[in-house]
This record gives sequence, C-alpha cells and structure tokens, in this order.
Amino acid sequence: MAISVAQAQLLSDRRFFVSMAFALAMVTLVGFGPTYFFVALNSAPTPVLTPAVHIHGGLCTAWVFLLIVQTALIAAGRRDVHRKMGIAGGAIAAAIVVSGLYVALHSHRRIHTDATADTLADPFVFLIFPMSSVTLFAVFATLGILKRRQMDSHKRFIVLATSSLIIPALARIVMQANAMLGVTIVPGVVGAVVLVNGFLIAMAVHDFHTRGRLHPVTLWGGGFVLLSEPLRFLIGFSAPWQEFARSVMG
Repeated sequence: MAISVAQAQLLSDRRFFVSMAFALAMVTLVGFGPTYFFVALNSAPTPVLTPAVHIHGGLCTAWVFLLIVQTALIAAGRRDVHRKMGIAGGAIAAAIVVSGLYVALHSHRRIHTDATADTLADPFVFLIFPMSSVTLFAVFATLGILKRRQMDSHKRFIVLATSSLIIPALARIVMQANAMLGVTIVPGVVGAVVLVNGFLIAMAVHDFHTRGRLHPVTLWGGGFVLLSEPLRFLIGFSAPWQEFARSVMG
C-alpha cells in the first residue's frame, strides 16, 4: 500500500532521531567508558571520582538513557507515555545544570601553576568549556520543554541540548586517539568542539533530505552553537574571564 509524502517524512524523522539518540549514547559510553563506566577494569591512572562527580555522571547517564527511551516511545506511537516521562526529563535536566556547574567549579583535574598558565590545562582558562556546555544544555533543554507541543522543534532542541552535554565525552575520545597514536595531534577539547558539529551536520542533511530546507531550530540553534565555538576560546584566554574564574574557583 502506498504511503503519503507526509507519512514518509514522519517515518524518516522517527528513524533519524532514534539513530541520533543511539549515536549520542554511544559517544557517551565510548568517551567515559575507560574513566567512569568501566573504571574498575582500567589499570591506568584515572580522575578522582568524588560524590559530586558520581551524582553528575549518574544524572547525565539517566538523561541519555531517557533520550533513547523517549525517541523509541515516539517511534512506537506512545506519545501518552512519552509526555508522562517528559516530566522526569525536566527534573533531570534541572539537576544536571546544578550538578554540572558545581563539578565545573570544584574540579580537581587541573591545577593552576606557572607552567599551565594561559594554556588549556589552566583551570582558569578551561572553565569556559564546561560552563558553556552546561549553559547551552540549559538553554536548549529549556526551549525543548517549552516547545514540547511542537514536535519538530522539540526534538531538535533536545538533540542540540544533548550534543552540548557530550562534549566532555568527545574530548576523552580525542585524547584516547592521541594516546593510541602516541602523539597529541589536537588537544581533546579542541577536537571535541569540532567533532560535535557532526551532529549539527547530520541534522542539517536530514532537514534538506526530508524538508528541502533547514528547520528554523537547526538554522538558528545550530548557528548559535557554531558562533559560540570560537568565542569559547577567545573568552577563555581573556584576562577578564581568568580573573572571574579565579574568583569563583578560589
């Protein structure tokens, strides 16, 4: 039986966003596998996993898992259950923002020294990256919740929010690749900021394939993300930002 153009677009949308959810989950698993999920199997030095880190890690894992469940529910036509679980998603998102800011401000991974000053290893420089990721996540997740009745916008905002959240995982994947090659081709955070654009490109390609044009959320939301990327480096290396970071990090 033939299906209409609208039905074909709906099916393509469902397949695409389910695939995006699994891709985001896979990046999270691969990136944090050695230092978090499978840390007990890793004999190499690992970061200190404080209770705050565990709480934040658990919340982010719950968000990514919920994303898979939510996209699967929509694909199965269970919008009723999807809406009910969305309440939990809103609560998790709020908790991620609070815990993410706390972990960023209380990180023990980087120590300010004369040798690290004005480098990406300097905590006062690096703070811009977790702070910007959490901020973008907060903005896009909030817009996704506000636009929950406009499904085309809602799901794109949620993908943008989650892609902002997985930048630390992408950074670890880049660092793993550098370690395997025995040379630092590109710093982890630089590679992560570049690689995360793959999700934007995928969404743009999908829009052109199914709609013949970019969806406004892809255009403006993606454009905002792209604009923010060089700004993170410019802000992070600026003296005013480093003074601010010094004051809030102690």
